[in-house]
Amino acid sequence: MTAPLPNALLVGTGEYTTGWTGGGGSKSDKSMGVVALVHFDLRNRKLTGDRIALCGTSGTKFAAIREHMKSKIDFVGLNTEFDQFPAADVASDPKSYETAVKDFKPGDVCSVFTPDSTHYDIAMAALEHGLHVMVTKPIVKTLKSHLNLVQKAREKGVLLQVEVHKRFDPVYSDANNRIKTMGEFNYFVSYMSQPKFQLETFRAWAGISSDISYYLNSHHIDFHVWAMQGVAKPVSVRAIASNGIAEKVLGRPCEDTITLTTIWKNNSSGNIGTAVYTASWVAGKADVHSQQRFFCLMEKGEISADQAHRGYTLADDNGFSSLNPLYIRNTPDSKGRYCGRRGYGYISFEEFVTAANSINNKEARPEDFDTDLPTAHSTLQVTAILEAGRLSLDNGNKDVVIQYNDEGLAVDLQIQ
Repeated sequence: MTAPLPNALLVGTGEYTTGWTGGGGSKSDKSMGVVALVHFDLRNRKLTGDRIALCGTSGTKFAAIREHMKSKIDFVGLNTEFDQFPAADVASDPKSYETAVKDFKPGDVCSVFTPDSTHYDIAMAALEHGLHVMVTKPIVKTLKSHLNLVQKAREKGVLLQVEVHKRFDPVYSDANNRIKTMGEFNYFVSYMSQPKFQLETFRAWAGISSDISYYLNSHHIDFHVWAMQGVAKPVSVRAIASNGIAEKVLGRPCEDTITLTTIWKNNSSGNIGTAVYTASWVAGKADVHSQQRFFCLMEKGEISADQAHRGYTLADDNGFSSLNPLYIRNTPDSKGRYCGRRGYGYISFEEFVTAANSINNKEARPEDFDTDLPTAHSTLQVTAILEAGRLSLDNGNKDVVIQYNDEGLAVDLQIQ
């Protein structure tokens, strides 16, 4: 007997989910949001059940969110109805996710797009109730928390996945496959940024409960960890940071740009490779919202990609921009229908709900997806590098060593 389609609980009502920032609609390339829009279409395609619920901390915001969605999302035949938590008359309930989770059934799906410091409690509550969970990057801020979530997901027999959509970009996916065939690792460098005006969107947490490395370096660190599966492993991290610009915007201390220098060891020979991951949120307004690129040098060749510039540009009365419809496409087709299903920002969620359906129907086990999807189990090294970077910054830029157990899993960090 086929299992019922999973209903969807979307925790977090910010820019990436709804396109609403609290002070109005987003001014970035995500004015329609991503998470809710994609789930509305997944429901239309019968990949999820009929019920979608959004969960935030304030019920009084939903009237503005609904109005924003009504004005922005106008695709023919796309149903944008959703339930809400908390109720419309509740001004503040930081624990509303606890009520929301209990209103869903084991086997349903839950996405978590909230400030980094809240991921653990929300994900743990959803896992405990038997939901399949997708958490935005970084899944959590500490290796200990990450290991706890992995254990809980295995105990409950559900899928726990990280939303790192670069894996589904055809260029990055192809690069990953090629890198694995190019011998030993030697050198990797990445850069990712956001314009300084985005700090206003992040004002509530930027430099307080998380930093730009957790927020943006996580993308390329995940890609590099993925490409290095079976090739090499990270062994130590040292971090450095720039400051002064974000502090002027926020009126409090906050790093502008963070660089993580990471030592990798090749599995077969023990030879050393190096990686430099840099992320910033004080960039100027440019032709793209986010600069994002990498270069990888391997024993038998090198690969580089500029994800922000695809050779596709637009000049109109609003200025000049470089477009990337491979990520998300919000312009309708000739009949006014939504046509963003091939974007890698969409495919990330489609793969998650497809896997959840397979598990619910006992066609697969959660661990079957460790090699193909960014599951919590396969991304432990990502959290190890990110936390090591934070520890290095907080301890005078000291080296932080990543320790592994007999199974080869990252399990602890040691400040040198």
